[in-house]
Amino acid sequence: MKINRNYRDIFISDLSYETSAEELEQLFSLCGKVQAVNLVTDADGKFKGIAFVRMSNAKETRDAVNTLDGTYFADRYIKVSEARSKEERTETPDIAPLRTRRRRLPPGRKKVR
Repeated sequence: MKINRNYRDIFISDLSYETSAEELEQLFSLCGKVQAVNLVTDADGKFKGIAFVRMSNAKETRDAVNTLDGTYFADRYIKVSEARSKEERTETPDIAPLRTRRRRLPPGRKKVR
């Protein structure tokens, strides 16, 4: 997987459902200038507990990810990471599939079909 060192978007998950965009902006402004905050909602308009924050440059973004990941915010420990594109999320690593072992039945047991 190719890592983009110039990213500016941050993905935040495990947020409290009562979190507002202003609270997130205030939290992330500790690490630099916040350009935008986007709270993700479902079709009914209910907040899903995830958000995206855009910082002004890549250095501030790295500082925010390193500083705020695992922070206790609004009664929850939030997860903060680099926002990845859909292509990056669906990439599968080049690892051989795991082979499953066949289990042997204990002595005296018959296989039921």
